Amino acid sequence: MTRYAKILSTGMYLPKKVETNEELGKRIGFDVDGWLRPRAGITLRHISAPDESTSDMAVEAARHALQNANLKPEDLDLLILATDTPDFVSPPTSAVIQYKLGAKNAGCFDINAACTDVPIGLAIASQNIMIDRAMNYALVTGSYGMTKWLDWKSKWLAPLFSDGAGAVIVAPSDEPGYITSKIIADGSFWDSYGIYIGTANPVTLRMVKENKHHLRFHESGHRYPADINFAHWPQLIGDTLKKAGYTVEDLDMILMTQVNVNTIKDVMKELGLPLTKTHWIMDKFGYNGSACVIFALHDALEQGKIKKGDLLCFCTSGVGYVMSAALFRWI
Repeated sequence: MTRYAKILSTGMYLPKKVETNEELGKRIGFDVDGWLRPRAGITLRHISAPDESTSDMAVEAARHALQNANLKPEDLDLLILATDTPDFVSPPTSAVIQYKLGAKNAGCFDINAACTDVPIGLAIASQNIMIDRAMNYALVTGSYGMTKWLDWKSKWLAPLFSDGAGAVIVAPSDEPGYITSKIIADGSFWDSYGIYIGTANPVTLRMVKENKHHLRFHESGHRYPADINFAHWPQLIGDTLKKAGYTVEDLDMILMTQVNVNTIKDVMKELGLPLTKTHWIMDKFGYNGSACVIFALHDALEQGKIKKGDLLCFCTSGVGYVMSAALFRWI
């Protein structure tokens, strides 16, 4: 008998501290709301506490997803963390989450494809369940602590970001939930913006004094085209559907990276689909990087926008750049 995989439950966690565009604008002396709201639809950001890490937020989101699935941490067989804001360079933050959560039976690892990594994690979890009958429950958590890496004086970059964590539990199914996925990349954009510390650029005192250990635009001046997501998402979605023998018209819901509501609207228009077939949350949660597409899924489910049998596509982007899509039937 063929074994399939499905999304069983979702969960999310947001830090308690909230800073509106207006509040941030007063703090940094810049009209954040006038610049950011019309361009991206972002109105606020959640900021993790000084002693609150990526693993802490992931554990809270995981507990929420476990509760919604009526499972215990020890029921988990696999734990995948999707993030580019880990607790440490090494050891893997997934191991910290496994310990804090009490998921003593779960193997674990991190993946980092920046903000695109949750669909990749969902595909990996689904594929493992489909081929390994000893594996029953996999947790994929997208956790994002980017405010720890921000230079708040960077008025064109820092206001975009917000913290939080989302979690998804993937389980076996008798019918296809996970269908297929696709990843594209263009590494020539590695030097657009990022956190440029590591073996290629070890941290020095001078670097810290110059704020070059923060998220920043690279000194190369190489920038992404303003329409980079719009230029690639329709094709990526179409190619992913084609792999499974579907067309755009078959889709019931598309959830995209929650960084710019105008791009989401433009992509839906390009695909010829109504806005009722997408969902956005940056206006109430901010832009939460790796966590954001799980937030959009969780919120759409709570609002009754996704029903049994719906064909769902995740489509996300991360710096580098890397983009990914994953196709699921909601069962």
